[in-house]
Parts: sequence; C-alpha cells; structure tokens
Amino acid sequence: MFGKKIFIVIKLNKRLCIILMLLLISLWMMTMAKGHNLQSIFHHGTQQMIVIDPGHGGVDGGTSYGPHLLEKNINLDIALELRKYLKRKNFYVVMTRDKDISLENRSNLNDSRYKRDLDARKRIINDGSENIFVSIHVNAYPENEKVRGIKIFYYPTAEESQSLAKAIGTVVNDSVYKKLLKDNHTKVEIIPNDYYILRETKTPGVLIEAGFITNVQDRKLLNDKKYKKKVAEAIGEGIIRYVINE
Repeated sequence: MFGKKIFIVIKLNKRLCIILMLLLISLWMMTMAKGHNLQSIFHHGTQQMIVIDPGHGGVDGGTSYGPHLLEKNINLDIALELRKYLKRKNFYVVMTRDKDISLENRSNLNDSRYKRDLDARKRIINDGSENIFVSIHVNAYPENEKVRGIKIFYYPTAEESQSLAKAIGTVVNDSVYKKLLKDNHTKVEIIPNDYYILRETKTPGVLIEAGFITNVQDRKLLNDKKYKKKVAEAIGEGIIRYVINE
C-alpha cells in the first residue's frame, strides 16, 4: 500500500520534471530567438550610426526668452540625454557638437557664417552611408503665443524619413504627452518641409522642434530637466522602433 503510494508520487514528479524541462527548453529557445533578434538589431545599430545634431551653438544662440533661456542650450541638453539613452541601447552615436560651439570653422564653403555652419553639419551627417540623423531645435512664434507643442519635420519626398518621424511621434505622444504631462489633447505634428538639413542630407533624418519658447506652458517645460530627459528618451525609443521595423 505504502509502496504503491510512493510509486505514484514518484511518477507524478517525473511528469512534472518532464513538463518543467519542456517549459525551460521552450523558454530558452524563445530567449535565444529574442536575443538573436536583439543582437541583430543592435549589431545593425552599431553599424548604423545615429547622428544627433543640436541646432545652433556658440555665437548663434537661436531663439530665446530673456537673457538666460537660449535655444542652443535647450537643444544641447536634449541631445546629450538622447546620446546617453542610445548608448545604453548599444548604438553608435555621433554628435555634430557636444558643447556650446558653432561649426562654421569646419566648413570650406565661401559663404556666410550661417551657411558654413549648416554645411559642416551636413558633412558630418553625410559622412556614413548607414546613418540616421536627428536635428534638435526649439520653436518660436511671437505672433501667437498660444501656439505650442512638439513638431517633427521630414523632407517631403523622403519616405524613410517620414517613417522615422511617425515612429518618434508615436512614442512622444504616448510617453511625453499622455503619461508624463497627462495631456490627451496635445499631439505631435508630423510635417513635410524643405529645410536645408533635410534636403541636403543623403540618409533618413528628421528635424524636431521640442516646443515653443514663446508659449508659457512650453517655456516652463523647456526649462525643466525631467521634461527634456523624457523627450530625449522618447526620441530614442522612436529611433529604435524605426530601426526594428526597417
């Protein structure tokens, strides 16, 4: 009687062991497959350089509000946070600038300081054939201070750039507006435009206006470290989604 009971218990344990082994094997295979997928993505990421272009810098402060809130500094703050995020995800990142400088001295163009600065940024972006770039800026519209929100621009005929813009916009809407700011009304605008940096570059890229310095709500956010970090991380996650689906 006791022997029979012991036999049954052992039999059940064996079945459980087999089931557990099968589950573990399945989980291992899923993990390996996922790991291989992530490895291929991040391997692609290391080959596919991400260029981050913080607009303006040095003598060119960009737009501003008062003497202390300058676009060039806001752009750089977001760009540096974006670099941190992408590096944590094993992407190879290049910055057109990582401090408060302008780039006109890096161009041989015989033109205005402004044109030489843009030319230098274009050359950095075009330096590799596998690049993705993000140019970061701040908007201003003194004619109507109620206008606010993040806008993402892409070159009108660049389908891949449009896809990148949409991927970033989707994440920004969810993680910045919906989750961080609890704002279900404001949405990112995805807009085609003929900006120089979009027109003259060879690879997929977008120009992001992180908010309106002329709007009281956006201005407060653009001066907030938590907001700038969240925007940067949302941009980074959007880039990753684009790369995965590419």
